[in-house]
Amino acid sequence: MSMNGMRVAVTLAGTGVMPAVVAALVEAGAHVVVDVAGDAADWNVVGAVNDDPVGFLDRCETAAGPLDLLVVGSGIVRSRPILEVDAADLRGTIEEELTRPALLMREAARRMAARGAGRIVAFGSMSGKTGVHHNTAPAAAAKGGLFAFTRALAAEVAGSGVTVNAIATALFEPQTATMTDDKRDTLRAAVPVGRFGRSEEAAHAVLYLADAKAGYVTGECLNLSGGRFMD
Repeated sequence: MSMNGMRVAVTLAGTGVMPAVVAALVEAGAHVVVDVAGDAADWNVVGAVNDDPVGFLDRCETAAGPLDLLVVGSGIVRSRPILEVDAADLRGTIEEELTRPALLMREAARRMAARGAGRIVAFGSMSGKTGVHHNTAPAAAAKGGLFAFTRALAAEVAGSGVTVNAIATALFEPQTATMTDDKRDTLRAAVPVGRFGRSEEAAHAVLYLADAKAGYVTGECLNLSGGRFMD
């Protein structure tokens, strides 16, 4: 897919599958700006979003021009039994994994809608759909909320030329790399396709949703789970 000249911002660019997403976008010809430095020395870094989505997008557009695509990365899920989760844990996770990305997506959609075109893609995890993964209740709640926000935002801006979609990932190689062999084998056996996801597969999903030919796809949450979850 060619994305020559497309102006793209990627958040949490150094986490999980996101470096592969950045690499694929650059290879496709996009002008990409990121929030944090990754392994590639030539990444165009504009600084973290934090609680200032307006300032972040201003910096992105100063560096690259009006954005055609915003890719919102997903943070690292912290595991803890729900009965041990306190109010601060829950509030912090909701802030990081729902409130902050939602406000960024809203501001990006406002700017894109004013120009009559744009793409927004937000990453989440399958726990936001299933809610059954052990010790991830705050993250599941946050990501479930983000998926609902994605649909609501998509519906409101659908007539403006802006699409808003999400990607729900399950077990991908970056997150299983530090596991013991026994745990990897057990988890792999539960995946119908018989393997973990590859980072380049997540990157390809972004390229598809960002492509001009995907303009009729909005409000969707694409499952990348190897068949572990289907809807």
